[in-house]
Amino acid sequence: MKYIPYFLTSGLMVMALASCEKNLEVAGAAEGNSLLSITTRTTEDNGKVSYPVLIYAMNPDGQCVRRQQITSAADQLSMKLEPMTYQIYAVGGATDGDYTLPGQDGATATSEITLNAEVEHDDLMTANNSVTIIDGENATLTLSMSRKVMEMESIVIQNVPKSVSKVSITLTPIYSDLLLNGSYTNSTFTKTIELTEAADGTTWELANPIYMLPSNGNATLTVKFEKNNTVSSYSYTAPVALEANKHIRIQGQYTGTGQFDLTGTITGVQWNGTTTIEFSFDENGSTGNSTSDSSNENQNDDGIEAGAAPAVNTVYKDCYVFSSVDDETGEYTLVSLLHKDEADIIAMDKTQETVLGEIETALPTFDINNITGWRIPTKEEFGSIAEIWGNVNLLINNNEYNASLLATAFYYYIENSTLKIFRKSGATPTYDNTFEQGRKLRPVKTLKFKKNSQ
Repeated sequence: MKYIPYFLTSGLMVMALASCEKNLEVAGAAEGNSLLSITTRTTEDNGKVSYPVLIYAMNPDGQCVRRQQITSAADQLSMKLEPMTYQIYAVGGATDGDYTLPGQDGATATSEITLNAEVEHDDLMTANNSVTIIDGENATLTLSMSRKVMEMESIVIQNVPKSVSKVSITLTPIYSDLLLNGSYTNSTFTKTIELTEAADGTTWELANPIYMLPSNGNATLTVKFEKNNTVSSYSYTAPVALEANKHIRIQGQYTGTGQFDLTGTITGVQWNGTTTIEFSFDENGSTGNSTSDSSNENQNDDGIEAGAAPAVNTVYKDCYVFSSVDDETGEYTLVSLLHKDEADIIAMDKTQETVLGEIETALPTFDINNITGWRIPTKEEFGSIAEIWGNVNLLINNNEYNASLLATAFYYYIENSTLKIFRKSGATPTYDNTFEQGRKLRPVKTLKFKKNSQ
């Protein structure tokens, strides 16, 4: 696999592939009089796309009428198509040797891109967009590639007793396969990573970085030590999901004397942001918490917010409380805040990566009253916000803040590591609007309160 800068500017003009011989009546299968040129690009200087890139053109009935490949930045892909609206899908970084890829016959938006046995994932990217072809007129389509994998960059376990003969880490549930439309499937996959013993005999580490599809929700990590044909396993469920487009680093240290007692951190770096998960575990169970890369003076040393949890539909330190739920233990209350301000980040003519980079740069500027670590809302969180939309705006007006929630505005949310667009619009909110309509960033933050605190 190789990386090439995103710009595809010149070169090969490829005539359309032959239509599916078994389905000569398929709409759009015949060669038309209009030329569609397809380009992938980014405005970032260091933007890269994974090659080869396979392009699939689907007619309005969801049937594949073209399948072509871009092998390098020297290729500009072009198709001659009949006049109609097509959905164009692209997948980058998947080679025939490593993956089972859908052919032209029978390919649909939900066709699986399946990793073959005994190989690791490549740096997979996908994109999709629609284009309407008018008879006799040429068209150009730009596809914004989005990374669909995370990189397990390093795993280091230190101070392992020399009597231990094998160390591994298992992560579950992990997605195993990708669909042509960029969605994930097979969500209960378990990935075991064998570590390599270093020269000092007490350090075990990942030999080489590997790409993986993200976790389905919060991942459970199980560390296994094998000693004298006996395996000791210790599991910990991370408080956050392991997301695509992040580098993951795991560092652990054995500190026990006679028992296995491991402490460590998992660090995920997403462009300009860092998430750290701290954990410890032994025969009695596991504990841990998630923090951002900046400190929060409102919290105690254990990351718990001081005082009693505020109620929904109230203001807490100039932020709006839109959700309050108990955690799994029932000992704590998780309070979700909506920031009083928002930022204009316009998606028009930009890639997912560019907009994500701008958002990650903007998020630290939202720090307010010692509350840090603001993030992009999820779809579920915007659903909760939509239910109290009017109440939030009433609080905005009562507190003389400026940034009311606009029903006509297009807000960013995150789903499966992909930016999507929310709009209140009326009684029924709309999700997954056209990406280029994206404009507003309204970040959220979840705080943890000890129940029955005063």
